[in-house]
Amino acid sequence: MKHPISYIQQRLSLRLGLVITLIIAVVFMLLYGFLFYRCKRFIQRVAIEHANQLLDNTAERINGIIDETELVTNYMAATVPHNLYPDSLLAYTRRTVTENSFLTGFAISMEPNYFPEMGRYYSAYTLRQDNKITTVREGPFEYFDAVWYKTPRKLGKACWVDAFDDYNEGTLSARDILTSYCCPMRDANGQYVGSITASLTLKWLSEAMTAIPAYPNSSAIMIDRNGTYIAHPDTAKLFTQTIFSDAAPEARQDIDGLGRNMLAGRSGMIETFVDGHNSFIFYRPVEHIGWSIAIVCPESDVFARYNRLFFTAWIIICLGLLLLLLFCYQTIRRAVQPLSQLDRQARHIANGQFDEPLTKSTRHDSVGRLINSFIRMQSSLANSVASIRRVNTELQQKNDELTHAYQLKLETNRQKAAFIQDMYHQIRTPLNIINGFTQVLSANFTEISEEEISDITTRMKSSSKAISHITRLLIAAATEGGQVREYTSFGCNAICKEAVDAILLQAPKTINITISSDVSDNLIIHSDHRALLSILIELLDNAIKFAPQGTIEIGCCQNDERSVNFNVSDTGPGISPTDKERIFTEFTKLDTFTEGIGLGLPLSQRTARLLGGDLILDDSFSPGTRFIITLPL
Repeated sequence: MKHPISYIQQRLSLRLGLVITLIIAVVFMLLYGFLFYRCKRFIQRVAIEHANQLLDNTAERINGIIDETELVTNYMAATVPHNLYPDSLLAYTRRTVTENSFLTGFAISMEPNYFPEMGRYYSAYTLRQDNKITTVREGPFEYFDAVWYKTPRKLGKACWVDAFDDYNEGTLSARDILTSYCCPMRDANGQYVGSITASLTLKWLSEAMTAIPAYPNSSAIMIDRNGTYIAHPDTAKLFTQTIFSDAAPEARQDIDGLGRNMLAGRSGMIETFVDGHNSFIFYRPVEHIGWSIAIVCPESDVFARYNRLFFTAWIIICLGLLLLLLFCYQTIRRAVQPLSQLDRQARHIANGQFDEPLTKSTRHDSVGRLINSFIRMQSSLANSVASIRRVNTELQQKNDELTHAYQLKLETNRQKAAFIQDMYHQIRTPLNIINGFTQVLSANFTEISEEEISDITTRMKSSSKAISHITRLLIAAATEGGQVREYTSFGCNAICKEAVDAILLQAPKTINITISSDVSDNLIIHSDHRALLSILIELLDNAIKFAPQGTIEIGCCQNDERSVNFNVSDTGPGISPTDKERIFTEFTKLDTFTEGIGLGLPLSQRTARLLGGDLILDDSFSPGTRFIITLPL
C-alpha cells in the first residue's frame, strides 16, 4: 500500500479538494466558534436566571414553611393560656400536628409545679413518626434546661433555635435532627407560664428544598447561623458538618468565601469544583431566621443542551465537510481527468509505448485543445518511431546476418585448418608405413621370410587403400557428392555380402561381422551398384573403428513394396544425443584421435539422396549405433 502523503501528492484532484475543504473548514470553524461562544454565553445567562428563579422559589417555599410554623405557634401561644388544663394541652398538641403536615412535633411545656397535682413537671408532646402520630405527657426530666425551653424564656420572645438532637432513650423523641420555633406563653397578667415549641426535622426540610430540582443532578443545601448544614442531599452531613469542613482541597478557598458570604446574608453565584465536577453555586439568605440556602448545579447539567447541540453540530459539520470533500474531489476529478489521461499517456510514451491511442476531446477550452494537440503530436511520434524501429530492425537483421556469416567463416576456417591438419596426418601415416616397408624390402629382401613379406605387403596394400579412400572422398567432396554413373539391377542380399567381403580384408580378427536379412535373395534393386557399395563399405568401416572388438550386423528389410532398407549396426558405445545433430556435417569428427577426415558420413548421406533415398541414424537403437539406408526399388 502506498504512503498516504505520497498518494495525495500524486492525485491533483484529491489535493485540490483537500485545500478547498480546508479553507472552507477554517472559515466555518471561526464562524462556528464565534456563534457557539455567543450561544454558550447566552445559555449561561439563561441558566443563571433559571437557577436564581428556582432559588427564589425554594426560598419562598422555605419561608412559607417557616411563616406557617411561626403563625401556628404564635396562634397557639395566644389561645392555649385561656384553657390551661392538662388534658386540654394534650388535645391541643395532637390537633396541631394532625392539621399541619409539615410539623414533626409540637410541645406545650409548663413552668415547674404549674399543675401541683401533676408534680413538678408537665409537658404535653405530640410526635409524627413513620406516618403515625403519638401524644404523651413527657416523663419527668429537667426540660427546663433544654435549649427549646430556656431560650425563649431568657429572651422573652419567640425565636428559632439551632438544630439539636432530641433523642432520649426510653422517651418519645424523634430519631432525626430537629430545628424548632419556640414561643413564650403568658397568662392574662403577663406572667410567664410556659413555652410552646413547634419542631421540624432537618431531613424533611432538606427533602422539601430539593423537591423541585433545577437540573437532573442539582442539589440544595441550607446552613444555619454557624454554617452547620441543616439541609443537605446527604442526610449524614446534617448537624455534623459545616460548609467550611466539607470543602474539597482544590475548592477550599472558593467554599470558604461562599460560606462567609452566606453567613453574612449575601446573595450571589460562584463557579467552583464540587465532588470533582465543575459546578455553579447560587445562594441567598432565608429571611427572619438568619439561615442561608444554596443550589448546586453541575456545569454539565447547565450546558447539557449546549453540549448536545455542540456535538451534534460537530457531527453534522464533519459529515458536511466529508461530503464537501467528496463533491470537490469528484468535480475536480472530472475536470482534470483529461490531464490524468495525458499524464498516463506521457508516461507510456516515456516507456516507449507510442501506439496506445487517446480519444479525441470534444471540449473547446484549453484542456480540450491541449488533448487534441497531444494526439497529433503522438501520431507524429508514433510514425517517426515506427520508421526508426523499421530501420533498426533491418539494421539488426543485417548485423545478425553478418555476425552469423562471420561466425560461419570462423568455423569454416577452423574446420578447414583442422581438416588440412587431419588430412595431412591421415595421408602421412600410411605413406610413412609404405615408405618404411619399401626401405626394408629394398635393403633386406633376401633375409626376410615369405611370411613377413606377406604381412608387409598386406600392410602396404592397406595403407595404399587408406590413401585411395581419402583421395576418393576428396574427389567426391570436390564434385558435390560425385555423379551417379550407371544404374543396374542387382540383388539386395548380394550387395550386402559383397560389402562384407570387401571390408573383411582390412577388419581385425577380433570383430564379428554378420549378415541378417529379412528379404529373399530374389529381391532385386535397380540403382547405382558402385555408389551403394561405397556407402555400405563406409558404414562398415566406421563400425569397425568404434566397435573393434564387438559385433557388426548388416542386413535388409522391406517396409513397403516400393523401397528397401539397408541396416548397418554395431555394439559400440553409441553416439551421444548432443552429437547426433553433427555427424552428418562435413569435416566434423566426434573424436580427434580416430582415423578419418569427417567426410564419410556427410558424403554417404549426399550419395544416398542422389540415389533417390536417404541415410539416417536410428535414434531408437540401443545399445550401440544403427544407420538406415532407404532406397527406392
